[in-house]
Amino acid sequence: MKRLIYFFLTMLLVLSMSVTAFAAEFEIDQHTTMNGMSRSWYQGYEPTISYHTMTLCLPIRAESYTGDITASIALDDPNVFLLTRESKAVTVSPKDGIYPVKLSLALERYRRNGDYPAIITIKGTDGAGKEIVENIPYVIRIRDGYGNHETMEPVISDLAPDLNVGSDGSLRLTITNPTTTQSIMDGEMTVTDASGEILMSGSSRVKVSEILPGKSETVIIPMTVKGNASITQHTLEVKFSYKVLGTDAEWNESFTVPVTQAIRLEQGGVQMPTAIAGELSDMTLPLMNMGKGELQNVLVKLEMDGVLDAQSVLVGTMAAGETKQAKLTFTPKPDSAGTHPGTVSITCEDAYGNQDSRTLDVTLTVDEPLPEAEPSMEPETEKMSPGTIVLIVLCVLLAAGLVIQGIMLTAKVHRLEEERL
Repeated sequence: MKRLIYFFLTMLLVLSMSVTAFAAEFEIDQHTTMNGMSRSWYQGYEPTISYHTMTLCLPIRAESYTGDITASIALDDPNVFLLTRESKAVTVSPKDGIYPVKLSLALERYRRNGDYPAIITIKGTDGAGKEIVENIPYVIRIRDGYGNHETMEPVISDLAPDLNVGSDGSLRLTITNPTTTQSIMDGEMTVTDASGEILMSGSSRVKVSEILPGKSETVIIPMTVKGNASITQHTLEVKFSYKVLGTDAEWNESFTVPVTQAIRLEQGGVQMPTAIAGELSDMTLPLMNMGKGELQNVLVKLEMDGVLDAQSVLVGTMAAGETKQAKLTFTPKPDSAGTHPGTVSITCEDAYGNQDSRTLDVTLTVDEPLPEAEPSMEPETEKMSPGTIVLIVLCVLLAAGLVIQGIMLTAKVHRLEEERL
């Protein structure tokens, strides 16, 4: 029992250490307000700008640290036209469990409206003199400057449909923000199919999180394909609505995507002898296309190490509902007697290049070849031709006739002699 309790306490200690190791030491307290804040971060706090200086209030909470901290902020791209000089770091002591950090950013007088990614860095030193560093992503949003001249044209790429008849699927794509100073915000995406056979599932729109300047976001849109959908190319209209610097915008484009059906190639069982003695043999495998689409490049391969080289037969194209026989012949190698395992593999693809394969296990016993018959020591008897046989028969008949005639003559002579007497 003591060992069990000890083990349990040890596991709790390990888990607590793991949680501490992965938890952020410094983070912004979303619900606390400090001097200079009219609302909390949770309520939508925004920094103030006065005389071209932005004041950013950061109520920082520490996980376990109690010493002073140093805070600073820097743009991801220091070459962006926004700050007149580098922001100075500030050192703050805790007050009521919160570090009331205030950062001042000197803004360019002719700055332009935009969204500027930055990093807030919080540093501290523990009792052992080891520096603790936490980087917090932040976006400086300028809305009181001059107009932004960049044109927002989202780039949609890497379209990957997964659409199968009668099942749930998805449409995956990547949205790229090509600008350097504008975020794509409040994004929503909808997909419609002109035939009505492909529908968005779960919701009529998918929300897209903020895409920072120069960044990309992968979006997965759940879709459902009806059971009676045509197995062909479908045209999907993708609409992406979003905001740029508070202004509504929209992007539309049509894509042609295939609707496929899961490959359903069934086999009727391998038909081949279980044992052979080195002679020519054959293997037959019935194949049935149970799907609605055509299958191409249907290939059957027999492999058996040490017994025969790989043997293949191309069945070719199989229409929906069609049955074909895959048949191949083989002869085992010499000196391969014994029982050998092997495989029969079946591969195919549909009209869109989707591939399927399966493997069947087979076993073949190769018997020792029968010994050759020893040659006979008796002299060979020459075979007679049909003409010779006829001649012999005629001679026998002639001899028999002569014998009978002789007997009749002898009897006649005896009869004549008796008459004389």
